[in-house]
Amino acid sequence: MNAYRALLKALWRSQRRDPVGLFFSFGFAPVLVLALGVIFGNDPRPEFGGRGFLDATLPAFASLVLAMTGVLQVPVAMLTLRDTGALRRLSLTPLRRSTFIAASLTVHFVVGIAGMLTALAIGIGVFGVPMPSHVPGVLAVCLIGLSTFLAVGCALAALYPSATAATGIGNVLMILLMLTSGAFTPLAAMPSAIQQIVKYSPVRWFVEAAQHAWDGDPLAAMIMPVFLLCVVLAVAALVGRWRFQWEPVR
Repeated sequence: MNAYRALLKALWRSQRRDPVGLFFSFGFAPVLVLALGVIFGNDPRPEFGGRGFLDATLPAFASLVLAMTGVLQVPVAMLTLRDTGALRRLSLTPLRRSTFIAASLTVHFVVGIAGMLTALAIGIGVFGVPMPSHVPGVLAVCLIGLSTFLAVGCALAALYPSATAATGIGNVLMILLMLTSGAFTPLAAMPSAIQQIVKYSPVRWFVEAAQHAWDGDPLAAMIMPVFLLCVVLAVAALVGRWRFQWEPVR
């Protein structure tokens, strides 16, 4: 526990010294909601069933940004430490790999949740988005979704050869997440072939579960997407721990 706390403090200091990473983990979601609210407003629109743009998309944007935190920021942060030799030095201590992984993911978890809550507060307080119908349900789904994509990020970090590769591939994955989330384009407006592909996207499951919780839909509507997220979480966590490397792959 002492090692975990000490490492947590060190990783938090490292996070604060990376303004770009901190922006994408914490600041991107609030800035995105603020920009979209200013550009599109939140007046009722027929294409959103009489709801405003942010009324219809705020849960989706929050979910998308949390997913991006895991897929992009976690691998880059972990592999930067590995590429600079910091992880190799840690490997010479009694520190267990599980302790390092837990501390690293905790930092990203706290920053990601803080960014999401700030984004939701801007949508509700500034643009008049109604409060979610089931607040505990929304928070629970976001916790599960963020945990899932943090685990995915950990697995990707274990598979990527370097931080440079993580950045390049992560940017491509970020675009795919945006396209398959349904946050920017409603699922019903997509071609039927694309709709079938999107149904198998983990970020789409996250968005669906968050939207159901936000709208106060029956619990049964959330069971399948949440179950699928938990399956991804379990598999990614196993891969991340099994393939974790203290030193760069030669």
